[in-house]
Amino acid sequence: MARDELSTTGRAATPIEEGPRSFEWLWRAARVDLHPGTPPSAIRWAIATAAAVVGSVVLNALAVHVATTEFPSTRHFVHFEAADYGTLTVVGVLVAAGAWGVVVRVSSAARWLFFRIVVLATLALWIPDAVLFALGETAKGVATLMVMHLLVAVVTYNLLVRVAASRGSSRTTAADDVSPGAISRLPGRLVRRIWSTMALVVVLELALGVGVIVSVPFRRPAAVIPARGTWIYAMHGAVGIALGVGAVAVYLLSALAGRMGRIGAVMGVVGVGIGLVGGLLATFQATRLAGMGVMLVGVVVAAVGYLAPSLEAMGKAEAARAEAARAALAGARPEQGAPRRDAPGDPDYLGDPDRPDRSDEGGKSVERPVPGEIVSSNGHGATPRRSDPHGR
Repeated sequence: MARDELSTTGRAATPIEEGPRSFEWLWRAARVDLHPGTPPSAIRWAIATAAAVVGSVVLNALAVHVATTEFPSTRHFVHFEAADYGTLTVVGVLVAAGAWGVVVRVSSAARWLFFRIVVLATLALWIPDAVLFALGETAKGVATLMVMHLLVAVVTYNLLVRVAASRGSSRTTAADDVSPGAISRLPGRLVRRIWSTMALVVVLELALGVGVIVSVPFRRPAAVIPARGTWIYAMHGAVGIALGVGAVAVYLLSALAGRMGRIGAVMGVVGVGIGLVGGLLATFQATRLAGMGVMLVGVVVAAVGYLAPSLEAMGKAEAARAEAARAALAGARPEQGAPRRDAPGDPDYLGDPDRPDRSDEGGKSVERPVPGEIVSSNGHGATPRRSDPHGR
């Protein structure tokens, strides 16, 4: 073992980690190399998102119409209500558009990665459909829901990757081209944007929760979907699900962020988990009030965590401004050690023997008159008293 690898105690020193490597294998597999191309403009992204929302809602409405026409037994299927599937469709498209905005900024193979994310998300959304079928819902209605999820995925994916495409990638998209050393830290500005967006989603979830309290009866019976306030309750649940998925994604992404970003991500995922527990408690009437309180605690923890990188940046900026102000104030004062005009070393100091108006006469320091100066007869430099015009 080399000498520089040993500590002073003679034991092997613990290697210093260059950065968080826990998920490096995942970033290499997902082609997250932080060498993206040019992201789409905000206008193109907004157009693609709006088109995806409209197209998905229209296709879902058409699917519901066909199902209820061909299969009359599905006409009373609760999930075929326009407020139900319309709200979930809009929320799903917005989440997908936000994910695309992040992917194009962290990967040189954005389209490749986003396609796999969409596939995984669609498979995940089919799990609740299977649960509905297991609980006794009609097979034709559940199959229609699965088709609706697939339609949303196809429409949203194609519009985002084609209308709001990422262009000019600086790296090839071959999987083996992403070397371990190519993975670096996320820029601080990008971290703050992603984390702040999650904080906004947390605030939105809180606002929807307040809306549920106002719209949905507090003493309602235990049910997943209440009879009143269905649309806002469904939106509250959909945003909560999206927030949970985003919290997990941000936690995984935090391995490429700084220390405060990692702390904020952990606080965020813990807060979202606390909110999930509160949501489950609020489903039952006996524990509804306690569940609402637990959800509020989770919202506060998650919001503070996701705002942590921005708060740290604000604190550093304020400290830099204060330091600049102190430096400017110090520059306006005389430098320490500079000679004062009333101290020895200054040519105008009367006690300075090198002053040109002083001379030594008989071992005494005598002032010499400065040319042009009126002095008295005693030679001390005092201006003589003027005599009275009458000779007094």
